[in-house]
Amino acid sequence: MLTRHLFRLSAVAVVLLILFLLIQDFYLLDAEPIGGDAVQNVRSGLNLAKYGVYSESRISELVVPGYRREPFPNVVLAVYLRVAEAVQPGFLDQVGEPFSQSFLLFLKTINLFWAGSLFLALWLSSRLVFTPMYAANFLAAAQIALVNHFFVIGQIRRMNTELIAAAILVWLGVVLLVASRQKSRRWLLAAGLVLGSMALTKSSVAYVAILVLPLIAFLISGLSQRFWSLLITFSLGFLLIVGPWAVRNQIYFSKFAIAKGGGDVLLIRSVFNQMNLQEFRDSFYAFSPNVVRRDLLGPLMGLSDEELSCDGRLAVFERYLECDRVALKQERYGDVRSLYQRGKRALPYELSLNDSERKAYALREFSRNPLNVLTTSIPLSWRGFWGFRSRYWNGVLLNAFAFPALFLSPILSIVQRRLSWLMVSVVPISLFGFYALVSHFLPRYSLPIAPISVLCLTMLMVSIFGCIFTRFRPGEAPPVRLI
Repeated sequence: MLTRHLFRLSAVAVVLLILFLLIQDFYLLDAEPIGGDAVQNVRSGLNLAKYGVYSESRISELVVPGYRREPFPNVVLAVYLRVAEAVQPGFLDQVGEPFSQSFLLFLKTINLFWAGSLFLALWLSSRLVFTPMYAANFLAAAQIALVNHFFVIGQIRRMNTELIAAAILVWLGVVLLVASRQKSRRWLLAAGLVLGSMALTKSSVAYVAILVLPLIAFLISGLSQRFWSLLITFSLGFLLIVGPWAVRNQIYFSKFAIAKGGGDVLLIRSVFNQMNLQEFRDSFYAFSPNVVRRDLLGPLMGLSDEELSCDGRLAVFERYLECDRVALKQERYGDVRSLYQRGKRALPYELSLNDSERKAYALREFSRNPLNVLTTSIPLSWRGFWGFRSRYWNGVLLNAFAFPALFLSPILSIVQRRLSWLMVSVVPISLFGFYALVSHFLPRYSLPIAPISVLCLTMLMVSIFGCIFTRFRPGEAPPVRLI
């Protein structure tokens, strides 16, 4: 009877917490302008809603198709805008550029849906990995509060896709947990659909899927004859989502791809691969959170943020230098200092490379110096490690514990013979590794991984608690444990 009351009370507490946080987040929304990538996302959704054409170009009846941004978040945005049009006829007719403050505020309310979806996925994940159920509910409440404070609040006023990707990643973990326990093709088909949605949100997942699809099918089936049927089912779900979009881009642009811009990222990374030994060392300072630079690495390495100026030792790591802006304007491409600007603008401008040529050039550079690719992945992994991007020590410390818990998950899965560790972590870890190997790993790339890392940290803490409990009370089950 007591357990039943605790379960009901804890479930009500989680619901009330989610509602409270969403209301609190609603009051954080503002009408401030959005950045370049976010503008392209909004244009893509708005053009689709108004004119039925997916395009990142300026809003116009004469708009032509595009594929610069991944489509899934923007198709959902288009549906949201069409619903607004149905409720208030003529709503979309009034929307133009520049976007009005009232429209920007309305746009950002869709983030409440994604935040609520993320919270619900964390709750369901906890109910699938922890027991008893009332303990799972209370642990979910703690995770939701942490994720809201250290992640959602920083994303709720943006129209980028990190919040959406985070929600999909956690939902993918939920579906994979169920699929692994039921060994059901139906659930694995659903997992393929969710993985495909993630690929249409972050196109890098399409490359990760080459590894993830057979790996998960093997983890669920083992060496049994069901491997091939599960792999086909999983892959079918993925292709049902990704395939039509890739075919559309092949028809319109002769590119069997999800989004444009892969050549840019590879070219930028090829320049990062050319770091010398001094730049390699300094990169650990430049790629650290501000408080770590100020309080730890700065005094230790004899560096400060003043070195991020045009004449400073760290200038190569600063994206927007005034001297680089002038050099690009005057076409003095050899004088550009920033590694990012060299790869993004100086090199392609100097060599007159289009998108496909950028990709081919970058891949040649990768193959020419494979050892440099591997060594550069070390500081760039350090850059991506700080996924929470907190300005204060509390967030940095959470990050310092949560991300290692995520990376330990495969080892713990083997040690404890518990698939749940891998089901929630295999895609985030694979995505992290992919970014470390082929991109310049902008800090926002690992933002979607942050909520999953909190779940893994909670699982690790429960596991450690269980080991301590059974050591002092052998034969008794811990009050909270992993399923």
